[in-house]
Amino acid sequence: MSKRQVLLLALTAILSLTAGIGLKAFFFFNPEPETIRERIEHDEETGRINILLLGLDKVPGEDVNRPDSIAFLSIDIDDKVVRLLSLPRDTRVQIPGRGWQKLNHAYAYGGVELLKTTLVNYLGVPIPYHVIVNLQNFPELVDLVGGVTINVPKRLRYTDRAGGIHIDIPAGEQHMDGKTALGFVRFRHDALGDIGRVERQQVFMMTVFHKIKDPAMITKIPELIRQGIRLVKTNLSLSQAIQLASYLKDLDPSRVVFHTLPGKAAYISGISYWLGELGDLSEILTEKPGEPLDSLMEEDRADEPVSATDLDLKDILASIKVSLSILNGSGTAGVGKESATRLQSLGIDVAHIGNAKHYDYKYTNLLFPPGEETEKTARSLGQLFGIAENLVRKDPSVRNVTMIMGHDYMNIFQRIDRARDQ
Repeated sequence: MSKRQVLLLALTAILSLTAGIGLKAFFFFNPEPETIRERIEHDEETGRINILLLGLDKVPGEDVNRPDSIAFLSIDIDDKVVRLLSLPRDTRVQIPGRGWQKLNHAYAYGGVELLKTTLVNYLGVPIPYHVIVNLQNFPELVDLVGGVTINVPKRLRYTDRAGGIHIDIPAGEQHMDGKTALGFVRFRHDALGDIGRVERQQVFMMTVFHKIKDPAMITKIPELIRQGIRLVKTNLSLSQAIQLASYLKDLDPSRVVFHTLPGKAAYISGISYWLGELGDLSEILTEKPGEPLDSLMEEDRADEPVSATDLDLKDILASIKVSLSILNGSGTAGVGKESATRLQSLGIDVAHIGNAKHYDYKYTNLLFPPGEETEKTARSLGQLFGIAENLVRKDPSVRNVTMIMGHDYMNIFQRIDRARDQ
């Protein structure tokens, strides 16, 4: 058997955890798109298979588990693209018979069926299937794959003695065992709150997806399958799971697209919610891998950014001589404050933090008032953070060099962290 065949077989086995089948079963299946459409319920209009993914965690003092992570998985049958939309658990939705509440409350009231019904009404798409993971077994499964290596942008530290939770993960590249990885995907006690946790969960999922393609994982497949039977609950039948796993066995990681429900944080009647914005949902669910979402707005059209590969970091930082204003144009709560903190760690002065006029900035923009020093500072920041030249522009209406954080703010954060670590 060639190395490529071994890789494909290993990936097929992992994707079939919900069915708990052995490796030999895969030799009998090589379904075509038409076979998938015949055997698995899908959206007739879009040709997609929609699945609700839940990660359940025990809440101290409560008898009913609540979802710690909620995601909508959509598999495009013809294009073989997997799109995952993470939904913050505090998303404000209308739960049938319960009124407007947080999304994760739907599970506590009526289990997975009420949660699915709530999401069908909210997203406007059919969701016939679900996969539920018990996070109590999560560390054991991560240990089976030998742990994961993830670059942690900043220290994650939190202790809840009543709940028996202690998280302390240093910044930098960390090889995590199952217990540490569980802390990584659970952590939410920073400026980004639940949104930051969603992003860490996506980083973890992609890291695992890459790791299970390693040929060294082939010997662990039988035990992973055994654990998967206990770990996962689903309404996909055995035959459906086998067919779907076989169909996706050669899926390249680049064909997996991650998104978080756009929106903003808000308090309503003293309760914290995430107010989702569904206007871009159609674009999110049709986005091609590796391509940014289209936008009609000038500030959202990005040319190729200037490469910072060979830039002299010391010289660039020395050229930044004026204070900045930071505006949150992403709609994610806490991004402005977090941006300022990270920039200040590089010795860059931030004079003002606020919100942009709207939250539809797909890409981070740099505006500067007329003047040689302000332009030099803006251009240097653009080089340092990989911001396209057409998004660094003069604007007489601003008083300071102004950095408007867009939906790509995590890319900017990563560049700041890399610059700080040099």
